[in-house]
Amino acid sequence: MDSSRMIRCASIVLLLLAFALPARSAEQKPLPRKTTGRSWILPYAGPQDVVLSISSLEWGSPDRWSFTSRYVHMFDKESVRDHKPWLHSLTVSAIPGTSGGRLGVGYGNVFSRLALLSEARVVLLRTWGRPLVSGADRTFVGAEVRTSLTGVVNVGAGHYWPVSGDDGDRDGFWGFHVGVGV
Repeated sequence: MDSSRMIRCASIVLLLLAFALPARSAEQKPLPRKTTGRSWILPYAGPQDVVLSISSLEWGSPDRWSFTSRYVHMFDKESVRDHKPWLHSLTVSAIPGTSGGRLGVGYGNVFSRLALLSEARVVLLRTWGRPLVSGADRTFVGAEVRTSLTGVVNVGAGHYWPVSGDDGDRDGFWGFHVGVGV
């Protein structure tokens, strides 16, 4: 294993450990929300905004191992969320991986009766290292759909079209991802 690959793997592990939140086994009452405080990450966040530092760990093509960080803006007000079967949101995702990374903006929804979470998004994909399916150091735009039942296992698929690359290949490709999390 070359040193640059070891450094990348170690960096990803350190990021995962730095942003991982501890799991709690006992039921606890949620803390009351602050309405006047501001977050240094999202200064104008309200009760409809959530930042998930790590919401999913995934393996897929072309970027191999990756994790998803996500900002979610709920369109539905907090007072009516418990009474609606469908919840709608805007999502912004950053997905760094061992052989590529993606930035995405999409529409997410939750069907609360089945705890079915789904998302459709447009992405900007950049490859490096040894990606599956594509060459390294290329940029793509794409469209992805993903779903997760109860937020435990997620699956997704997308189609990507090249924006840059020096090999002259202008054909797109299909990618997939399977992961744990939302």
